Amino acid sequence: MQRAESKRLSSRRIALLIATGLAAVLIFAQSALPQSISADESGWFTDHIVKPLYRLIGIELHGDSAVRKFAHVAEFTTLSVLLVFCFYGRIMKSAGVGFTVAFLDESIQLLSGRGALISDVWIDLIGVAAGSLLGYLLFRIIRRRKTPTRQE
Repeated sequence: MQRAESKRLSSRRIALLIATGLAAVLIFAQSALPQSISADESGWFTDHIVKPLYRLIGIELHGDSAVRKFAHVAEFTTLSVLLVFCFYGRIMKSAGVGFTVAFLDESIQLLSGRGALISDVWIDLIGVAAGSLLGYLLFRIIRRRKTPTRQE
């Protein structure tokens, strides 16, 4: 029984590592896209998804800058939640790797001719901080539920 349980845990761990790696690869792949393709993708998403949702609640949205910034925060929040679980709840290690990915992400944009903005790094870091805190809270909640309580 123990052996089957440890195999199941190791397959979960592998799935977690793969998901984390894919999140980082997707972030880097988006940064490597030429500006025109990236703008087209953001514009399509804004026009077909975000603006109709905003119209439903009675708000008119102009441009896609806010959508692009939110996408950065969402990407790095997701990555950081996964990192916390990869590092067994060690929030500082997770945040450190997330911060490194954020700086590498902007470096890729600089090298791909899109240009790097310090404001984008700060936006990415907001996502890292939010994801690290959220991931830590989720990790602690899940861990607490799995730990048997003592009967006194």
